[in-house]
Amino acid sequence: MKLMKLFSILVMTGILNVVCLLAMGQEGNGVLRGRISDETKQTLPGATIYIDELKNGVVSDVNGFYIFSKIPVGKYHLTVSYVGYETVTLEISVKAGQTIEKDVVLKGDRQQLEEVEVGGTFQGYQRAVNYQKSSQNLRNVVSADQVGRFPDANIGDAMKRISGINVQYDQGEARFGQIRGTSPDFSSVTVNGNRLPSAEGDIRNVQLDLIPADMIQTIVVNKVVTADMDADAIGGSVNLVTKSAPAKRILNASVGTGWNFISERMQVNAALTYGDNFWNNKLGMILSASYQNSPIGSDNIEFVWKEDDGNVYLEESQVRQYFVQRERQSYSASLGYRFNLNHRIDFKGIYNRRKDWENRFRQSIKDINEEGLAKKVVFQTKGGTPDNKNARLELQQTMDFALNGEHLFRTTLLNWNVSYAQASEKRPNERYMGYVKEKVQFTPDLSDLRKPYMVAKNEADMLLGAAAGYELDELTEQQEDIRETDFKGSLNLNVPVRIGYETGNLKFGAKVVAKSKKRDLEFYEYESLNEDFDQESFRHLKDQTRSDFYAGNYRAGNFVTKQYLGHLDLNNASLFEKKEVPDELGGIFKAKETVSSGFVRYDQDITRRLNATVGIRLENTHLKYRGKKLEIPAKGEGGDPTLTDTPEITDSYLNVLPSVLLKYDATKSLIFRLSYTNTIARPKYYDLVPHVSISRKDDEVSLGNPELKATLSHNVDFSAEYFFPTFGMVSAGVYYKRINDFIVDQRWIDADYEGTQYGKVIKPVNAGKADLIGVEFSWQRDFGFIAPALRYFGLYANYTYTHSKITDFRLEREDSEGNKLENEDLPLAGSPEHIANVSLYFERKGLNVRLSYNFASDFIDEFGGNPFEDRYYDKVNYLDLNTSYTFAKHYTVFAEANNLLNQPLRYYQGRKDLTAQAEYYGVKLNVGFKVNF
Repeated sequence: MKLMKLFSILVMTGILNVVCLLAMGQEGNGVLRGRISDETKQTLPGATIYIDELKNGVVSDVNGFYIFSKIPVGKYHLTVSYVGYETVTLEISVKAGQTIEKDVVLKGDRQQLEEVEVGGTFQGYQRAVNYQKSSQNLRNVVSADQVGRFPDANIGDAMKRISGINVQYDQGEARFGQIRGTSPDFSSVTVNGNRLPSAEGDIRNVQLDLIPADMIQTIVVNKVVTADMDADAIGGSVNLVTKSAPAKRILNASVGTGWNFISERMQVNAALTYGDNFWNNKLGMILSASYQNSPIGSDNIEFVWKEDDGNVYLEESQVRQYFVQRERQSYSASLGYRFNLNHRIDFKGIYNRRKDWENRFRQSIKDINEEGLAKKVVFQTKGGTPDNKNARLELQQTMDFALNGEHLFRTTLLNWNVSYAQASEKRPNERYMGYVKEKVQFTPDLSDLRKPYMVAKNEADMLLGAAAGYELDELTEQQEDIRETDFKGSLNLNVPVRIGYETGNLKFGAKVVAKSKKRDLEFYEYESLNEDFDQESFRHLKDQTRSDFYAGNYRAGNFVTKQYLGHLDLNNASLFEKKEVPDELGGIFKAKETVSSGFVRYDQDITRRLNATVGIRLENTHLKYRGKKLEIPAKGEGGDPTLTDTPEITDSYLNVLPSVLLKYDATKSLIFRLSYTNTIARPKYYDLVPHVSISRKDDEVSLGNPELKATLSHNVDFSAEYFFPTFGMVSAGVYYKRINDFIVDQRWIDADYEGTQYGKVIKPVNAGKADLIGVEFSWQRDFGFIAPALRYFGLYANYTYTHSKITDFRLEREDSEGNKLENEDLPLAGSPEHIANVSLYFERKGLNVRLSYNFASDFIDEFGGNPFEDRYYDKVNYLDLNTSYTFAKHYTVFAEANNLLNQPLRYYQGRKDLTAQAEYYGVKLNVGFKVNF
């Protein structure tokens, strides 16, 4: 309560101060503002604008705008500098109570430009590197021009090339990002500064494969956050800046097609952007659209291993064949209206939609003993209804609409923002149909544990049909509807403060974010009233085995076709008996979260070279949630499981989060940064709900934990960056994080719950504390410094080393003999030790060729009840190739190849040679044509 009172006093005092300043006025001061651009009217973010007489400077924002809001009356010299451009010095005259607009156009530095090939890569790089160089906090910036030089379909694929970032894949595309050796749960993704909600029910992470790469103007990865930014960014915060109204009319279009070797079908890609200014440049507008339709798929094998007296054997084996059609649409709009020099409003909106029509054909060999006798073999078809192409439709959508204003009252700058965001996922009429045969004898072939084989003693046992004794085991249909909505409102004020000859900046404000999330489920199982149903269905079988199955010499087998499953009239009471299954409904929940925050940030130029930023942020989190709990009758009592509502639980906590950042410009080219910050990661909504849910398909029990605490981290960062006089930079940094109360999902394999044995029991827990230390190196430069003839060739490379160690470990773990384990030397989950990216490129006279390699070492993904049950994400090696040729200034043809090494998504259990999952996606090819005006 004391802290809440302090928070209220802090905000109210700040507002009263500003009101007093507004009332007093600043008659002896004037305002200078404008926009920095080049000769082609491309805006230049990160330009340094300095007033020599006042020893005060500012930096242009992501759209090239700058402002000095408190300048004493008089004449001054204004110096504007930008790497790769000629420095400009202008004389300005400031009058009392007036706002002066001074737009500055910079010319390329001829001496520097003679040493590089000027093109899209160079211009995009210059804008990104200047924005990065001039920022107070440590960040990496990637422009749309740079993204376009790589064969990246979505934002996640583009992020994997940034220093310190690793991505995790789903269906061959990057889905979640890991920053600086932390799990995806420890990072946030924002659009224009507003955090996006998640379309999935049991996580907070944003699905990066929802957003096409060509919809974003700039990707900004903030590895150090300041007090005016949301604090839920232990690893970092990824800000996706959508396209803003340009300084000139633009029209960009692209169209392409490609080929997928698993689906053996063509893909279609198209994008369009139009922007212009109207009404004497008072109204700016830009509209963008993107469409991608990609038939894809994957070849998958999965295994569960058991250990007995040091010997391992297979307990479960699966072969899965996926066929997916992925359609991605995205639309964005940006409108900006300037009333006058001191007042403007902007609207930005983006809508993303991804449809996945998926069919999965899964062969499962379950409960295998050491002699190779399987308790059962199941052939399962996953599909949907005819109106969804007889496939399981997963429809994920995100949208973010924001209205913000900027108002200058004499010397005080006021910014406000109101926004609405929503994310949703729908899975209508998801159907499963499976047939089972019990007690099948196999001969395990474990000569290669990475690719083990189960060879049936009688081959006929693996042929689905009546002759082999298969019976219907499962016929189900489920509906899932997930929705998260966010309402946000914020108000910030900037007040310039003069101390002697130096000018500082006081910024403070408040923000309220109201979130709500819910998941609704329906699950029914069906029993046919036709005694000949099995015989009839066996007339609709198809072999789903691909002849060149990438995962190995495995045979998926025969399955009931998706068409037959889709056309079953399950709701016809004369054909099927319908029964609700409460076991599967424990995932239903509702949650509300309100985060009220306030901050104070003060920036001060201590000297012309040394700048300090200090701040404090207060975030109060209020939660309310409820869900479902499955009540299982005790042994001997009889009866069926029942589903009951959990009591409504409320919780509230306040975090006080200080920060200190120092930036020292040793020279114009050499910059040092040092910072301390305090950040958090809140538990997932669903993890807090005291639910009990059982998945029959996966033989898995999921448990909630309302005792979970938010994770807190103390962060120290030090970095040095050197910017070459022409094209390129080199940087190095070290970072340390002390992470308290981190959360992991503990797994128990073949565990007992309420007297019943399950294949897996999962519960989230606060697992203890951890220390994380890392080192980053980055290099980008052409080879012109070696010899002038090599200036068309260049290298972009970065490497990150991260070491983490868990202390105060609270997981219940045993060794193979059942003894309690203590003081284990374990790393954080989701923390790869090594990440490396290398890109070799050639660019001359419109021709651009780029070969890119990405590597990440293996890391622990989930902790089990003992080390043998731990699950690891295996190391990855990706190789991509992109070529393009631009002619007549406006036209570009391109060809791309992704995943040339056919890198699988691979997990292993306990040991590197024990494959838990291996999923292959094949090589993807894409060619197309772009027009830019």
